[in-house]
Amino acid sequence: MENSNDFEFEYNLDDDMGMHELVEIHVGDLNLPTGKIIAADPFFTYDQRPFKRTVLPDKYPVYVYVTEIDDEHFRIAYAKIKFRSKDASKWVLAITDDITKEEMNELTDDEFFGFPVDSGLACFLDEETNASLNAKMDELQQKDPEANYYDEVLADEFKAYSSKNKFSRELGDWNDHRPDKESDNNVIMFASGWGDGYYPAYWGLDENGETIELVIDFLINEFEDNQEEDYD
Repeated sequence: MENSNDFEFEYNLDDDMGMHELVEIHVGDLNLPTGKIIAADPFFTYDQRPFKRTVLPDKYPVYVYVTEIDDEHFRIAYAKIKFRSKDASKWVLAITDDITKEEMNELTDDEFFGFPVDSGLACFLDEETNASLNAKMDELQQKDPEANYYDEVLADEFKAYSSKNKFSRELGDWNDHRPDKESDNNVIMFASGWGDGYYPAYWGLDENGETIELVIDFLINEFEDNQEEDYD
């Protein structure tokens, strides 16, 4: 699979992750039949391109990293797919396969390419799974134009899957969704930090440039002062 080092834009994610005391929670194993990964709001994946860098097709563990805001109040600060058990030593901005070198060269030090969230949720999924997810959502809309995929399908799943965890809200903050119950292809979904926004992802690499992990940063450190505004 392609592991191009073109356009690599380095970032020190260790410093950011060290600013909070984080609780690591294994939230499921993601099936990647093509190795082409999409990170997106689960309700707006149709036009979201997969990342340029790819991984070997397989199942990989997904973790969320929860930070305590105050007593009984927790937020997901990061989400990660782990491809190898070793630690990453550097991180580079994860860019989608439609971003050009010219666009990367235009980025300033405080800019990044990422993905938008408008539902308070984000997810990891494979390009192949994305087709199934959108087909299921389209099918529901065709049957009932007023239907909502979260209310009709996902709400009960989220609650059953994670609501009993002490670090989750009662409605559930993460879920392992299978658009096609006959397939192993799945979507790992999770609450996106403080909610809606525009979030970057980073590939964690070892000293040889091999892919170790993929991390979404929900920018908790930048938006913590906003508390719960526009989230619940």
